[in-house]
Amino acid sequence: MRHTARVRRRPARLAPLLALLTACAGADPQTNASNPTLDPGTSSGGGIIVTTGDGTTTLTTLSGTTGPAMKLDLPPPVDMGSLLPGCGAVDILFVVDNSKSMAEYQMALAAAFPQFVDAMIANLPEDVSLHVGLTTTDFTCANVGDPCCPDTCPVGNTLCQIGSTPEEIDALKGFYHPPTESDNGVNGSQGRLFEYEGLSYFETNTSDDPAGLKTWFTGAAIAAGEQGSSLEMPMAAAAFAANPVNAGNAGFIRGTDAILLIVFLTNDPDASLESVISYRDMVLAAKGDCPECVLTAGLLKACVPAENQRLWQFMKAFGDEPIWSDIEKKTDYAKVVGQSLATTLTDACINIPVG
Repeated sequence: MRHTARVRRRPARLAPLLALLTACAGADPQTNASNPTLDPGTSSGGGIIVTTGDGTTTLTTLSGTTGPAMKLDLPPPVDMGSLLPGCGAVDILFVVDNSKSMAEYQMALAAAFPQFVDAMIANLPEDVSLHVGLTTTDFTCANVGDPCCPDTCPVGNTLCQIGSTPEEIDALKGFYHPPTESDNGVNGSQGRLFEYEGLSYFETNTSDDPAGLKTWFTGAAIAAGEQGSSLEMPMAAAAFAANPVNAGNAGFIRGTDAILLIVFLTNDPDASLESVISYRDMVLAAKGDCPECVLTAGLLKACVPAENQRLWQFMKAFGDEPIWSDIEKKTDYAKVVGQSLATTLTDACINIPVG
């Protein structure tokens, strides 16, 4: 039987738990105790703002020649079973850039993923159903084997904005092939889940041995490869992963008694051509119009939040401040994708109890 979600926003009695949450800053200057932020830093250093249980904040200054090495000293896990009124399920979608030059970042994500699983299992209650899958940012190839980006990209993407002029948009249109037009048959393309070892997503439970999930995802993240378009479209990928047009994805994203976490891994600007609202609405349609049921996070080019790029607008479109870090800081992946994200999932389970 499917339960109806009762949406509640961060009750005050849960302040000790919220002390666990450490998030990373975006371009939005407004912060509060519910959304602590991480200053991404510059070449001369940055800092981590941590909100404590009594509402105070502290700033730890970091330094380094290539930006701060993030340090998130979190408290030991809390007994979630005594605090959570219920969290039925968690669906985690990784949107992985599979363009040329992405191998080092995919390897870093794969290396960090086991720690994410350990942190998530430690912070979520027992018997929570988990779905974990990934899709790629490729919407370019019209058919398997056709010449396409990265060899024939019509628009350079070295800057943070792309498709910002009418001329660029016209050029991009010929390289955007959503699944509503046709299925190009490419594994993981057009928002389809990437199939690996016969599975389009991995299904498990927080009470199960996590070894199988760790092995499957680590292999899948690397197998996504670098053969995709250099006109990356992560927004479109997240949206069409939730769209019924991709029938093979059926069953992965569940309704309002499940939390959907979308995690982006990309080192280039988003070339998705449709509006932020239209992509957001595709996701919300799959979630019963429950924005509180959707969380977003990312390992991104630093200018994406700094310039309020369209991908950042999409990530913020569901209400909560996204967790993010600079994709170039690969040593930070385990922390961002691990403890910080896991405690945020826990917070969401409290706010959207099932029953």
